[in-house]
Amino acid sequence: MGKLKIHQPSKTPLLTLTRSPRWSNRMVYILTANKHQRYRGPDSKTVGRSKIIYIGTTKRGAGRPAASAVNKASEVFYKKKHLYGVRTIDVHIVTCATQNVHNTWKKLEGALLDAFRQRYFQLPKYNKVRPKHVEGLFSPNALRKIITRFHQQ
Repeated sequence: MGKLKIHQPSKTPLLTLTRSPRWSNRMVYILTANKHQRYRGPDSKTVGRSKIIYIGTTKRGAGRPAASAVNKASEVFYKKKHLYGVRTIDVHIVTCATQNVHNTWKKLEGALLDAFRQRYFQLPKYNKVRPKHVEGLFSPNALRKIITRFHQQ
């Protein structure tokens, strides 16, 4: 048997992680694609385009955003339900102040998903379950700003 050929490593990194002071065991992360995704309203007309494809929390520790990005990337790039034209996925971290009684990061996830649903009439492409949303805990304007940051005009 002949020798196998080894291909040179890629010129650009496949995955880059950057240290952030916001990185903690309890945070919300937003996965965004390089291409805007179309979201349709109840009447099947396009209501807008957003780069957001997933909103999640670190249920099992701080390593979850990186693992989630890899898992969602495999869904986006290789599964039958892939997103056409998507080449890169970015991870954005969203945190909030903590309170002793409340799991605020879980409530922040629910609030962000609710704000996304109010804007686009559906959940992001790869979110399946919507957590309960608690009114009045976060400013609706601040939530809207986070969601519209990834919106195409």
